[in-house]
Amino acid sequence: MGKAERKEAKIEREEVKKVTAKAKAQKDAEDAYWAAHGENDKSKAAKKREEEEKKRAETAAKKAEAKRLADAELDELSKAKAKAEKAGSQKVTHFQLQLQREFEDKVKAEVQAERDLAARREMSAEQYARQIETENLNRGVDGVDARGVDAALKVLTVKEEEADKHPEKRMKAAWKAYEERMLPILKEEKPGLKMSQYKDMLWKTWQKAPENPLNQVQLASPTAPK
Repeated sequence: MGKAERKEAKIEREEVKKVTAKAKAQKDAEDAYWAAHGENDKSKAAKKREEEEKKRAETAAKKAEAKRLADAELDELSKAKAKAEKAGSQKVTHFQLQLQREFEDKVKAEVQAERDLAARREMSAEQYARQIETENLNRGVDGVDARGVDAALKVLTVKEEEADKHPEKRMKAAWKAYEERMLPILKEEKPGLKMSQYKDMLWKTWQKAPENPLNQVQLASPTAPK
């Protein structure tokens, strides 16, 4: 119930009290008068007036009681409405908390997925390393087994001397340029390996690379396959 309604109800109750008090005072005065002059002297008009005043007082009292009950009912309805609104607000809060929890679970799942992917990448790098360590990557240069990059370069240098006046200079320069260009790419593709493993992998691809002077000689040879 609003402030204006409560104020109006209070004013109305005060008016009812005034009317009731006035009627009672008048009745008391009449009762005192007739008590002093005898009951038989009371006129019919006075009796009628007394009855009317009594009825008016009863009517005013009933009206005031009805108003009081109505105000009480409105007050209860207001309390019930406020309670329902509070419960609704709590439901919204619970819903928002549920959404927050679902969002946090989703973020955690994405973070875990990234960790799993990184672990798989690391595992792949280790597998590459084991594969490299178990293979002889330098075999295949005219049947000569060269187990290191430097040793393989020396073998190729010896082989090249028969067909080139400056084989060592040309081979080493070509290999250096190829290594500088391909090493960053290989590190990005297969992170986590040792430098020796990267060089072994580069040496394997170098055998078929067009930058390799041996491959250039083979392509330029009249006996090279077309």
